[in-house]
Amino acid sequence: MTDATTAAEAAAPPTPSVWRNADFTRLWTGQTASLFAAQVSELALPLVAVLALAASSAQVGLLTSVVKLPYLLVSLFAGVLVDRARRKNILIATDLGRALVLSVVPVLYWTDRLGISWLYVLGFLAGCGSVLFDVAGQAYLPRLVEREQLTRGNSALGASQSAATIGGPALGGVLVQWLTAPVAVLAGALSYLVSALTVATIRHREDRAEQSERVTPAGTLREVWAGLRFVFGNEPLRAMTVMASIFNLSFTALEVAFVQFMPRTLGLSAGEIGLVMAALGPGFLVGAAFAGRLPQRFGYGRTMLVTASIANLVMLGISTVHGSGFLAVGTLMLINFLFASFGVANNVTVLSIRQTLTPDSLQGRVAATNRFVAMGIAPVGALAGGLLGGAFGLRATVLITAIGLSSALVPLALSSLARIRFDLPAQIPLTTPVTKEEA
Repeated sequence: MTDATTAAEAAAPPTPSVWRNADFTRLWTGQTASLFAAQVSELALPLVAVLALAASSAQVGLLTSVVKLPYLLVSLFAGVLVDRARRKNILIATDLGRALVLSVVPVLYWTDRLGISWLYVLGFLAGCGSVLFDVAGQAYLPRLVEREQLTRGNSALGASQSAATIGGPALGGVLVQWLTAPVAVLAGALSYLVSALTVATIRHREDRAEQSERVTPAGTLREVWAGLRFVFGNEPLRAMTVMASIFNLSFTALEVAFVQFMPRTLGLSAGEIGLVMAALGPGFLVGAAFAGRLPQRFGYGRTMLVTASIANLVMLGISTVHGSGFLAVGTLMLINFLFASFGVANNVTVLSIRQTLTPDSLQGRVAATNRFVAMGIAPVGALAGGLLGGAFGLRATVLITAIGLSSALVPLALSSLARIRFDLPAQIPLTTPVTKEEA
């Protein structure tokens, strides 16, 4: 960076804190309540099946799959809806919808009408609401904050996601123990109501989106295709999507091997495995805390490349661990902590760049395309992890999948993303042909 650039940056007025934006604070509060509700219900629904209905292992597995299925089936169409409608209204409607769906569970239970089939239906509907809320939340943030505040805003929302991931299951477990599983589901429904009421107080007024297509099945498919073409037809967005697909394929396979590697190869006890996995929690929070500051200090491209490199390459160390003593557990805890910290920081930076590059009219479809790719590739990774483990052994599989994880750095390093400096990149214009690469 030149002296002139340094002087210009020093003379520029500081960006106002994102926390001084009342509408952002309301969005953050609402999303935090919604995230905790999702984590509580994600634990409580299978426990309802197990404790209240004596469901089999296969039935519980199917229920978990059904809840996640909307990410594959409706993500792309959710993006079209988010781009058509007012995003605040979608957030409120999905919160109210999930609250209603979950409140049916205890009512059916108390009236002796609850069966596993009901849980499949209600779980699927709740999953659809989660997909819509996720896509709409990512698309709504750029409407509430300035471009320069996107990284700090995403960092704050990332901290909420991390806190919910850590504390939500624990809270759900306590509620199940104290109140029974069906009542814990009802507590999740009440949290969704809190989220809806909070988001409803946001004062920012959204203009109704212009309809370029009639609301018909053919028009909807054309809009889905337009979103896909925009993502894969522009080099920076395409690089992000390819990186995400490689990462999720490899990481899901690594998870399958790692969860077996710890007890079977290393001989770790359940308590030791718990300590290793618990190290992810502080890592999530630390990463979200410093993510907003890194781009201003090191530049966006360097931040993306360095955080991704540390997070992905550190996983290669898992295959070198032997034994079940203090050193082995401590090493795995450190690996998980570093992976979580730098992984979250990378996610926040990548998301902020993606939101900056994307025109407002396509925010929903671009977010949905990324969610579709990320969630859609996960089952393939899980299958690959199991097959590799059986063919080559767990230690070799951990190493192979960690190498695959590291290969996700290649599309990032070769893309224009790695060359972004301290200024956020310009938005990709809608007039640009979708087949043209943007350097």
